[in-house]
Amino acid sequence: MVEVEGVIEAYNPEGVRKFFRLRPSKPLALYVIGSTKTSTIPKISVAGATPQATMFTPALDVEYLVYGRTVSMKGIPVTPEGIPTPAVLTRAVLNTSNLPFFAVDSGSYLEPKIPKITLPSKTVGGRIDIEEALPEGTSERLFNEAKAIGRTLLRCCDVVAIGESIPGGTTTALGIMVSLGYRAWDLVSSAGPQNPLDLKRRVVTKGLERCKDLPTKDPFKANDCLGDPVHITMAGIVAGALENDLKVILAGGTQMGAVLAILKRLNFELKDKLIIGTTRWIIEDPTSDIVRIVKMIDKEVPIAAFDYNFSDSPYEGLRYYEKGFVKEGVGAGGTALLALLLGRTSRNDIIKAVYNEYGNLIRGEGPEG
Repeated sequence: MVEVEGVIEAYNPEGVRKFFRLRPSKPLALYVIGSTKTSTIPKISVAGATPQATMFTPALDVEYLVYGRTVSMKGIPVTPEGIPTPAVLTRAVLNTSNLPFFAVDSGSYLEPKIPKITLPSKTVGGRIDIEEALPEGTSERLFNEAKAIGRTLLRCCDVVAIGESIPGGTTTALGIMVSLGYRAWDLVSSAGPQNPLDLKRRVVTKGLERCKDLPTKDPFKANDCLGDPVHITMAGIVAGALENDLKVILAGGTQMGAVLAILKRLNFELKDKLIIGTTRWIIEDPTSDIVRIVKMIDKEVPIAAFDYNFSDSPYEGLRYYEKGFVKEGVGAGGTALLALLLGRTSRNDIIKAVYNEYGNLIRGEGPEG
């Protein structure tokens, strides 16, 4: 049995242990960004200081990952209460473990000023209660373009962690899962301690009434109706990565159920190939249930969580994570698990790196270039 300090075996413990017996040497982390106008519905997302600010969050998240500061606008993304983006956690892990990474733009409202891969069919998602998520045919194009990334660029790797930044993403993920026939109602999480599950249900229900012939087994139709640009892109990258026999960490929370649902409806075999990597806060969230989601879609997929704990943090902004704020995002959990898998750092090293990163941030000591 292999046990790694900092790894919580949340579901299918034998699958988790089998994954952590791997000895990969060529890792990569990538972060898919995109926007959905669904995030501008009041009270549905706190991944920004205001509903409109959520449209800028994905671009600012990846700018911060690359530069340690934002370029397009002043200030990192925060919740309405001022709690910092989980990009702070992810950047700390990337730096302390020296992991290579890049961003994929599938439809960011604001174009980030960083080197990146931009999909030719990138599209900002619509507000799913009143309009199509994506123009007809867009989801299939995004999937195939993303699959080309996994099939070609990822030949250089043997393990990849795929994270995301899309405010409103738990609502569109719910839309994807429900439109594909999975009863995921009331199971998705939230970036705030008060999960607006009733609001999410109303939004998705209106979308179902607007769309015809749902539920369906066609993930492209489902995503065009009730999804977004990010989850279909993540599924495409996974599909291409599996062609190269890569091991995959889906780095995220309950939204990863949407990626699994797309892949399962496309008949991909995921056993022993893929693991969901998240945070302790998602596993312990009383308002959601990632384990039930995964059991419903593919019971063979293991779930591991990184044991972040900021109870003793000297910074109040980080201690708020222990009160149910943020929980996950920008691959925070899965990136940390990838670092542990490679043996490049320890749980304590990662916690210290986060404190150092956040301390530099609030002191204004980030990079200038």
